[in-house]
Amino acid sequence: MSFWSNLKQKITKKKNDQFESDFNNNKIENEIVKKNYEKEAKIKLDSINKEVPKEVILGETADVLKIPSTFIKPEIVVKEKSADFKQKQKAKKLAKKIELQNQKKKEKTQKVEKAIANSSLSFSKDIKKLSKKYKKMDDDFFEELEEVLIKTDMGIKMVLKISNSLRKKIKSTTSEEVFKETLVEEIYNFYNEGKKIKPINFEDNRLNVFMVIGVNGTGKTTSLSKIANFYAKQGKKVLIAAADTFRAGAVEQLEEWISTRLNNKVDLIKGLKQNQDPASVVYDAYEKAKNEKYDLLLIDTAGRLQNKVNLMKELEKMYQIIRQEDRKAPHELFLVIDATTGQNGVIQAKEFDGVAEVSGIVLTKMDGTSKGGIALAIKDELDIPVKLVGIGEQVDDLVQFDVDQYIYGLTVGFMEDNNDEK
Repeated sequence: MSFWSNLKQKITKKKNDQFESDFNNNKIENEIVKKNYEKEAKIKLDSINKEVPKEVILGETADVLKIPSTFIKPEIVVKEKSADFKQKQKAKKLAKKIELQNQKKKEKTQKVEKAIANSSLSFSKDIKKLSKKYKKMDDDFFEELEEVLIKTDMGIKMVLKISNSLRKKIKSTTSEEVFKETLVEEIYNFYNEGKKIKPINFEDNRLNVFMVIGVNGTGKTTSLSKIANFYAKQGKKVLIAAADTFRAGAVEQLEEWISTRLNNKVDLIKGLKQNQDPASVVYDAYEKAKNEKYDLLLIDTAGRLQNKVNLMKELEKMYQIIRQEDRKAPHELFLVIDATTGQNGVIQAKEFDGVAEVSGIVLTKMDGTSKGGIALAIKDELDIPVKLVGIGEQVDDLVQFDVDQYIYGLTVGFMEDNNDEK
């Protein structure tokens, strides 16, 4: 099986697995309704006159109690029918709720696919033009290929790696189809080089500490709020530390998120005054989270420009305070980067990683860029993986990064076109 076919198969399997998971969850919820119904029905049946004959039978979830009317008083029949109707209504409401949840999941998947497709649109067009322009894959071809790759913001270092590897594998007479598939495989393999890519480091039965850093305007506070929403919806107890004490309106922004979009499902701890030492807010928040058995502490920080030395030192101070409380914390240190900033995002990542050991990137505004290669550049330059991707303005528009889906979305524009021509 070719690499591209294998990648497509993996994507399809993931979708099918998700469908099966949703289906099984629906079955479980339906079974719960069924058992509750049968339990309540049995209690009612036991309370009926003991003289009711044995041919009385208890039906399935959707059936009514089948009892000969000659043995039951009229008021009992009315009560039984009323109870059965209520159970049916509960089942209908649950079914509608499940259907709505599945629809939202489907829409979210489509949103992710659309965001990646938008970010890869120009890349796909350029690769198709390049393939048609050159009949032979010579030096001129590879020079122009490098220009195309650079335009995606994947970085010159990654571009040269891919180009040099392709030059060794591709001959001048190689077919267009083989070239495209080899290109996809090289991009995929180079992204997966280096440290093993780990999932988000959240564990049950401990206080998880996630710190969120980044410059103003990247969507840092919004991303933090979306992370809070993700875990609150799973029933986790979440506390946010408002350590962005310098920016006017920063605390108010979090309070508005919590009250209007998060429906007060998470808690907030803030300083007593503006410009309070952020490190003191972090310390107080950690103590509260530890003593009150929170599952997750999310720390919002000031939007720090990479050239502001004093602010970077303050960030380092907060980081050290957390480590004094828990040597393994923060369990995640997310750097939020705006995908539309291109290579400037790589510079930001370098500066922040030099201070606080960034564990993962939150790549925002992927739905608003035509260049999707920055995830490749950061992973290649710093060996820091993208862990979360922002795909819109809604509270649920934050998804875990999937490299298979990302590479597929980045390249499907020219790969599927090639297949259509065959």
